[in-house]
Amino acid sequence: MKKERVHALDWLRGIAVLGMILHHALFAVELTGWMFGHDITFEILQTRLFWVLQEVFVGIFLLISGICTAYSRNVLRRGLIVSGAALLITLVTGVILPAIGVTGLEIWFGILHMFGLSMLLYGLFTCKKRWVPAVTGVALFVLYLAVMERRGMPWADTLLAVIDIMPEGFYSADYYPLLPYFFLFLAGTYLGPSVKEHRFPEWFYSFRIRPIEWIGRHSLWIYLAHQPVIFGICAAIFTLL
Repeated sequence: MKKERVHALDWLRGIAVLGMILHHALFAVELTGWMFGHDITFEILQTRLFWVLQEVFVGIFLLISGICTAYSRNVLRRGLIVSGAALLITLVTGVILPAIGVTGLEIWFGILHMFGLSMLLYGLFTCKKRWVPAVTGVALFVLYLAVMERRGMPWADTLLAVIDIMPEGFYSADYYPLLPYFFLFLAGTYLGPSVKEHRFPEWFYSFRIRPIEWIGRHSLWIYLAHQPVIFGICAAIFTLL
């Protein structure tokens, strides 16, 4: 039986993607302009309103991601896919770009890392095989003690940054720690069964914004592709100018 799509989840996620693309486009213009010797500054990027909107879009992503666990047959598999995409971003920004002389764009624990880890943790602790939560709970507790014991070492400091304990000298161009954002993901998992059982208003299931829904359905691939495309366009424009 084919699962019925909840259209609001698609177009809400699509709106959040568009907001993210706008943010990254403004940032790309500033950075590319600086690389080509132009001083371009968008003051809106430093305003509180823009920061609030950014957090709202991230919150939408997290709530929907949590809600979708009610529809997923394998949350762990989804978490591995997203985490794999996050590691690819780290490989490109943290290893490949610095190797060719481009620095300052390193992403060690960004939004995809946080999404992937949230899914993996939720999947582990809700797995039907009941030994998994006990084993992972003890393992995470021991890992935390080991990390706290070894504070000051690079590997330990990097792991602490995952839970928003910022070590001196740590930098990530895109940084979303597991805490407090994981709580929004958990809130979404609580809402998921109600959405699936059609307890929300009827418009939530029937209202359509088809082009934006398409964006929402392909949000991961758009996230991976949009920044190289934006930077490429900006570089081409500044080269022509």
